[in-house]
Amino acid sequence: MLAALIFVVSGAGGAALAQDKEAVVKNREALMKEQAKALGTVKAYTEGKADLAQAEASAANLTQTTNKIPGAFPPGTGGPDSEGKFATKPAIWSDWNKFLEAQKTAASKADALLAAVKSGDKEKVAAAFGDLGKNGCGACHETFREKLKD
Repeated sequence: MLAALIFVVSGAGGAALAQDKEAVVKNREALMKEQAKALGTVKAYTEGKADLAQAEASAANLTQTTNKIPGAFPPGTGGPDSEGKFATKPAIWSDWNKFLEAQKTAASKADALLAAVKSGDKEKVAAAFGDLGKNGCGACHETFREKLKD
């Protein structure tokens, strides 16, 4: 009887863990999509397709969301995204300090982007946008994200 109870409880725990992982992955994807949308708005500003207020709100959003990144990657939540296009690399957890350094770099680049947007100078915004994309988001993705398919 006790063995059966342990089996049932451990099986239920595994199912709960799988559901929790699914929720974490969905939330992580939502965070990244929110960032992509914010980046798109800032880019649109540099192209004259969005106004300064929209760009500033989006840049401010990026400063907040980049700080949420470590919490979006709890241990045990690796694997492919819901579309099977990308996967988290195990290095996120095996080299956590390097991952945190990458996140801090992205956060500082997002802060610089916000300052550039507040200046209203589209050339400064474009430069800060490129720096965030290449040395913030891109550097982290190159190191900690694996492309599975196009």
